[in-house]
Amino acid sequence: MDFYFLLFLAGLIGGLISGLLGVGGGIVYILILPIAFHFIGIPYEEIAQFTIANSLFGTFFAGLFATYSHIKHGEFYPKQILIISISSIIAGLLSLHFIVNTPFYSKELFNVIVIFLLAAMLLSTLFNAKKQLDFKEKNERTKRLLSFTGASAGLTASLTGLGGGIIIIPFLNQGFKMGVKKAKAISLGVITITSLSMVIFNLFQVPMQTIEAPHTGYILFQVTGPLIIGTLLTARWGVRLSRKMKASSVSYLFSIFIVLVIIKKVIELL
Repeated sequence: MDFYFLLFLAGLIGGLISGLLGVGGGIVYILILPIAFHFIGIPYEEIAQFTIANSLFGTFFAGLFATYSHIKHGEFYPKQILIISISSIIAGLLSLHFIVNTPFYSKELFNVIVIFLLAAMLLSTLFNAKKQLDFKEKNERTKRLLSFTGASAGLTASLTGLGGGIIIIPFLNQGFKMGVKKAKAISLGVITITSLSMVIFNLFQVPMQTIEAPHTGYILFQVTGPLIIGTLLTARWGVRLSRKMKASSVSYLFSIFIVLVIIKKVIELL
């Protein structure tokens, strides 16, 4: 009972963060899922693969619920979402097939990549947080650069299970001079589409090790169920809360969660 309550709690926090920050709930899910898989006996050699697959499953619902709230308030940008999503899906699926779902991709490598990417995003976010106070949005962007953003996000999502929002939001905000709240809405839409494609892919994969726990491909519904229920309850509240916060405050809050994940992953490596 305590085990499933912990997953439910992670879903509550992940859903709130998804709606508030636009990065998906993966930043919480990748903290709790390795513990869950160790508890139910998933082989150590494939904990990274199961963590990524099930984090993306939870992230899909977190993004879906938050995006629905944005659509209700007219905060939906289908053109940008579609352009970014296409390249994100292609990059993500290729990465899953040729890198992640192979014996090469160990839990240690997974943690190193997560730490490296989050450290880079942390520095970038902190550097630009103060600029949000005087931020002026511009509309200078091209399909080619949006596609590059999508490819980077898809690669990040497939390698880490974070959903890609940690790439999309800084790219759109800092590289394209797009307001952080608009970037957040676009990020959630892309996360929803991209993570769904990767979940479907992982449902039809065959794990490299024998798994005794009930599973469909790399997805364990008994683990993701409590996550999704918790996410359903809080994702829309996160969106509502974000409308009341300053963009700079959202950036600083984003930085705090990045630091927490980095600390946890460094501990795991040591």
